[in-house]
Formats: sequence, structure tokens, C-alpha cells
Amino acid sequence: MSASTVRPDLDDFVFESREKRYGAYVLRQLYPRNVSRAFIIASLLVLFFIAIPLIKKFFEREEEINTNTNRLTYAELKDPPPIDKKEEIKPPPDELPPPPKRASIKFVVPETVKDEEPPKEEQKLANMDSLLKGNPGLVDQEGSNDVPVDFGTDEGKGNVPVEIKEEPKKEEEPDVNAFVAVEKEPAPVNLDVIKKNIGYPNQAKELGIQGKVIIRVLVNKEGKPTKHVVVRSPHSLLTDAVVSQLYNLQFTPGIQAGKPVPVWVNIPFDFRLQ
Repeated sequence: MSASTVRPDLDDFVFESREKRYGAYVLRQLYPRNVSRAFIIASLLVLFFIAIPLIKKFFEREEEINTNTNRLTYAELKDPPPIDKKEEIKPPPDELPPPPKRASIKFVVPETVKDEEPPKEEQKLANMDSLLKGNPGLVDQEGSNDVPVDFGTDEGKGNVPVEIKEEPKKEEEPDVNAFVAVEKEPAPVNLDVIKKNIGYPNQAKELGIQGKVIIRVLVNKEGKPTKHVVVRSPHSLLTDAVVSQLYNLQFTPGIQAGKPVPVWVNIPFDFRLQ
């Protein structure tokens, strides 16, 4: 044995009785070297990628400087024209001319002038003698019985009283948005028949239009619709179909204090495609 002693490695203890020619032992021996190489390669790659933008920027700046230098052009200027000594430059005048006068309107205070008064007529007072001699215009005159008086040919009817015909009062129409408390609201009598007559418009069916049409109808004392207001409708095709048959509806009149009264009611018409 030599004087220098060789210290055994940890791997030697671990693989003392195992195969050392290949396998894990060889990998353990090569591991530190591979890690060092990988670290160096990775560091070089990182430095390379960091340096690329700087190198690119440097070359772009060099190229820009070269292009700018190439753009410089030189031109020879001609000699200035000779100055004519005869033409003297006149200095500006010290005083500026006054501005032009503008037309102005003078305000004159109007003077009051007294109107000439018309000459007054002298009024003479009448004396008593002239008043007594004057004719006041009243003359006494007796009537004549020979002049016939026409009283007409129609004979009177004695004590028969005269009949005075009064015009019927117009029925007050309730407001469409006002709430009217009634004992019994109008109810449609032939609503099913009207809905059957309305049917489903073919054009609305082809276009796929559906929904609910709500009509607010004014029902008079006789139970007949007189006016209508469209509250809601998905399309005018459905509205026109309903209005065409709306006034054929018949209602029981609304009752208030035991008497029929005009009332607004809502009538729905539902259109659904099956």
C-alpha cells in the first residue's frame, strides 16, 4: 500500500456488496458532472436570450445612424441679389390716421305741444215763455171703431194645458280609466260564438304570431258595446280580427243601485298555436 490513504465514498459503502459496473452506481458517479454541465448550459442559454434584444437594439441603432447620415445632402447656395441703393426704405409714419367717422343718430327729446281747443258754442237757456209755447209732441186723439182687428182664424182650446217636450238628457259616459263600483258587472252572453267566428287569422298563423289580446269595451244600459280601447295586443293582425266581430257581442247590463248603468269591462281573447 502507498503512504496516501484513499477515503471511501458513500457510494462505496452503499454498493460494497453490489454490482458497480453498471446501473445505479454508475448513475450516482455521473450525477455531479451532469448537474454541473446542465447548470452551465442553462446559464449560457439564459444569458444568450437576455443578450439577443440588446444586440438587436445595438444593430438597429447602428443602422439608423447610417441611414440618417446617408440622408444628409449638401447644396450650394447662390449669392444674394445686389441691393439697390436707390430704393430707400421709408420709415413708418409716427402718427396713425384717424379712424373713419361713422354715421350716428342724434336722440332728440320730443316736445309736448298743446292741442288747439275748439271754440265753445254759447249755450242759451230757454225761458218759460218759449217752453209754454212749444209742442211736446203729445196729441189726444180718439180711436175709430170702424177699423177691423184681425185676431186670426184658429180657435183656442180652452183650458187645455200646453205640453212642453223636454229633450232627453245625454247619457254621461264614464271615464275609461275611472273605477266604477257596481253591484253587478256586465257579462258577455255570446262570447263563445264570437270567438268561434273570429277563429285564427291565417296570416298570423303562418307568421307564428300568438299571444293575448285584451279589449276594454264600454257596455251601455242596453248591454250593447258602444266603444272599445285596445289594452294589449301582440300584433295588429290579431287586433283587427277581434275588432271585426267585437260589436256583435251581447252583454247583461251593469247594475248600480238597482238601475242599469254604462260600464267599461275588459274582454280577453287568447290566441295560441298548437
